[in-house]
Amino acid sequence: MPRPLAAFDLKAYQVLCKIDAQLRIAGNNLNQIAKACNSAVALGEPVVVNTKLLKSVQQLIRENQATIKVIVANLAKSTVR
Repeated sequence: MPRPLAAFDLKAYQVLCKIDAQLRIAGNNLNQIAKACNSAVALGEPVVVNTKLLKSVQQLIRENQATIKVIVANLAKSTVR
């Protein structure tokens, strides 16, 4: 039988669900950037990257990495087993 979730575990799960959604959006944006670059190369055109979008994706990844590290550290301290 699965153990009951502590209040922190439930909150961590909710935060991780939000992060998952944000990272899916970031992944879609990265795919769009890669597709545009690959198309330009295939057509022999100069590669133009939307640097604002790329920086936004990079920032989102950095923020979520920090949040995930905090959650992992707090889960490791959890005494609920």
